[in-house]
Amino acid sequence: MKKVFGWFLLIIGVLIIFWGIYSSFEIFTAKRSVPEIFKVPTSQEVSIEEKTTKDLQAQMQQQMQQVIKEELGKMMPPGFLPKLFNLISWSIFIWILVFAGGKLSFIGIRLLKA
Repeated sequence: MKKVFGWFLLIIGVLIIFWGIYSSFEIFTAKRSVPEIFKVPTSQEVSIEEKTTKDLQAQMQQQMQQVIKEELGKMMPPGFLPKLFNLISWSIFIWILVFAGGKLSFIGIRLLKA
């Protein structure tokens, strides 16, 4: 019975590892899209009526934020950071899956040797 369970764990562990590697290969070769964990919120434009009621300091702060946003947009294309964070989170998830698959396979091998 130990041998059957050992083979089962070994096969399941190896399948988990290969599925994780194949999924990562598809994502990094752009055959499949990255699961979206981080999303960019849509910007909401402030109406002209609201702008006239704000005081001068709030208008200056808004203009500075707009300038900073434009300058960052020149350095990095829009959507760069969420895509980067999604790829990083996917890599961490796959690393956890490969680690877990390796542990399952190791347990299966130890059961086969016993």
